[in-house]
Amino acid sequence: MFEPRPAPIVPAAASRRLVPLPAPNALAEPGKGALWLAAHFPSLPLDALLPRACQGRAAVVVTAPDDPRRTVVACNERAARQGIAPGMGLNAALARVPGLRVEERRPAAEAALLGRLGRWALQFTPVVSLEPPGAVLAEVRGSLDLFGGATALVRRTLAGLSAHGLTASIALAPMPRAALWLARAGLATTVTRTDALPGLAARLPLACLHWPEDTVATLAGLGIASVADLVRLPRTRFAARFGPRLLDELDEGFGRRPAPRRRYVVPERFDERVELPAAAEDAALLEPALEHGLARLGAFLNARASGIRLLRVDLLHRARAPTRLSLALARMAGDAAGLRLLLRERLGRCRLESPVDALRLRSGVLLPLRIRDPELFERGRGADPEATARLLDLLRARFGHDAVFSVQPVAEHRPERAFRIAEPGLADGLPVPRPTARTARPLWMLAEPQPLDGWDGTLVTGPERIETGWWDGHDVRRDYYVALSRAGVRLWIFRERPPGQRWFLHGVFG
Repeated sequence: MFEPRPAPIVPAAASRRLVPLPAPNALAEPGKGALWLAAHFPSLPLDALLPRACQGRAAVVVTAPDDPRRTVVACNERAARQGIAPGMGLNAALARVPGLRVEERRPAAEAALLGRLGRWALQFTPVVSLEPPGAVLAEVRGSLDLFGGATALVRRTLAGLSAHGLTASIALAPMPRAALWLARAGLATTVTRTDALPGLAARLPLACLHWPEDTVATLAGLGIASVADLVRLPRTRFAARFGPRLLDELDEGFGRRPAPRRRYVVPERFDERVELPAAAEDAALLEPALEHGLARLGAFLNARASGIRLLRVDLLHRARAPTRLSLALARMAGDAAGLRLLLRERLGRCRLESPVDALRLRSGVLLPLRIRDPELFERGRGADPEATARLLDLLRARFGHDAVFSVQPVAEHRPERAFRIAEPGLADGLPVPRPTARTARPLWMLAEPQPLDGWDGTLVTGPERIETGWWDGHDVRRDYYVALSRAGVRLWIFRERPPGQRWFLHGVFG
């Protein structure tokens, strides 16, 4: 469904300034200068059940099964054109459209779709957070230059979602909760300063807060119609009546209180279900749903820079055990293109004993994708000097002259001094030594080692002792180790000597 194209990453060893990479499950905390993009998906309950291409010409609504009134929580455009809207009771909706198609909400399907949206958002920034049941947050301040500014980024996001049959309301703000309020209220705006948020409070209805219905009803009975009305209430009385948690949320939205977010972590294996719009009795009718699932798989692998050698596809029947198809690949697949042809061949030979209601796609273990990376500026091997020069000119015109450079090794044992910045294409540096298990160096090096006051991980190799530099006043005495964090990130850490001194993080392996 989604095909993220991650932005290129500049190796940290070649960067003049670098901060440590956070662990994948770390909290993403809004800091100074942060800008959060919130994408709210009002039709997500429907899109999770029936993609737009499968809705046909019917007017479709989704209701909550545990709601006595069977309130409409989402509807498609055809139903909306006939006067149906979320919040309407099902009986009223059926009175307007007697032939209405009614689907029951499936929270598991919504969570799966929200996870796919989170994976898709990783092409714009590594800091993504899910806001169930229907929103995604992304901290995009560091990505604005790459995508041409906030307006261009929003356009690209909306275009990508539209290409997959999804619509969203998008807003940007310094605080994640404020961005959520704006997006839920349908205010497609970009707010770059926290002190500008109070000026928009009058345009934010209470519904955008997603507070409990009884709380909103009580506030409405008191004449409170907007967030602006809400913030004028006495804080002490408000907290006493409605609890401190809601007051904390208001403070988070206006930047008076930190609001850390749990970062989205991409699952380790692909396992998703694709519903069919109607039971299929012919294997040929499964191809659109299979295409849908393979697109999701391709996006999943792309986001992880991974491949697979095993894929299982279960054809799910209502009245019998699943029909199982299994692909064991001779070579690793990193996208859906090759899998698509193989599965079509398998389906062509498959005879269905019972109608199929849904597909389930499950991958084997993920394998790191081996991408051949030839030397960009190699000479004497067929490289075109003119094409290389044109590429350098294009890159420097787009990103600035100083943004494009090469890194050359220096005869120095101290890691932070073992390279220098040079013009691209120059080959006057030292030969690059072949790394061994004991001398491997991470691709991402921190400009300055960061103290490790405490961490939960495992030492993999080491120590590699480095003692040098006493003659110039910058001597180092360190024992380096390759370590594995609890989140599975390989780190390059060292301990000051003599033993018992502090630990530091110096790099992260790619």
